[in-house]
Parts: sequence; structure tokens; C-alpha cells
Amino acid sequence: MKYLIISDTHGSYTELCCILETEKEIKEVIFLGDGLADIQKAKLDYPDRNFTCVKGNCDLWDSVPSMNILTLDKYKVLITHGDGFDVKTSKLGLRRAAIGLGVDIALYGHTHRQYYEYLDGLYIFCPGSVRPEAASGFCPSYGIMDFSEGYPNIYNCEII
Repeated sequence: MKYLIISDTHGSYTELCCILETEKEIKEVIFLGDGLADIQKAKLDYPDRNFTCVKGNCDLWDSVPSMNILTLDKYKVLITHGDGFDVKTSKLGLRRAAIGLGVDIALYGHTHRQYYEYLDGLYIFCPGSVRPEAASGFCPSYGIMDFSEGYPNIYNCEII
């Protein structure tokens, strides 16, 4: 099974649609916050997709959790925006929380920067941001998590 991992759309609905069109075969979408209004619109425009979401620090949706633990394939996955773990400064808080929660994979957003780490059996991944930010020097990006080989193959894709 493959999962599309998206974060920080911040109103960049055109780029979000570009990703959803490019990755048509992936029906499961994990959204890591900051752009829930874009996701609400995408749910209407792409009814064949299943969206699992957490809210970010810029989302004002009381009904959406800020953190969730999913079981995907045989792996426990923490999804969070990341602001509550101060991920812009360090991944240590997120790492400690993930270990304490007994998860195998921690997915986060908030930093707008791609990140991947595998250490001591824990995967930590940030897909970057969908939103174009010329000043940051980073291309808009998203992630894919693929379990088809029996283990998590997690990687970034840039929107060119």
C-alpha cells in the first residue's frame, strides 16, 4: 500500500491538485496540517481519495486532532504537525515522544523543509511544503510512503 504525505499547503490549492493528479494511483492521503481548508476542498474535488488529517498551528479546526496514531500495514505511525514538539529547533522532542508512544514512524510538517532520518528502528520524516517559497531556496515537495516491499520506503518528491 502507498500513502501520499502532504503538509503545509497554506492556500496553494493549484499545487495540491497537481500532486493529486500526478499521483492518481495513490488513494490514501495523509495531511500534516496548515491548510485544512485546501483539504476540505480537495475532499469534494477528489472523492476517490481518503484523507487522514491533523491540524497545524495555522488551522482553526477544533474537530481535527493535532496528533494521531495510525496503524498502517504492520507499523504504528505518529502523524503530527510538529509545532508542539519544536521541530524547527530540533527533532529530539519528536523522537522522545515517538519512542514513548511506541511508534515505528513519525511524520511531521511545520518546518517546510524536507527531512528524513532512520535511527534505532524509528523513521522520522517531513515531506516539506506544497507551497512555493522562492526565498527559502526549497522546491515545493511532498512525500510517498510505500509498504509494498514489506517495509516502509519513505521518500520526497519535488514539484517542478
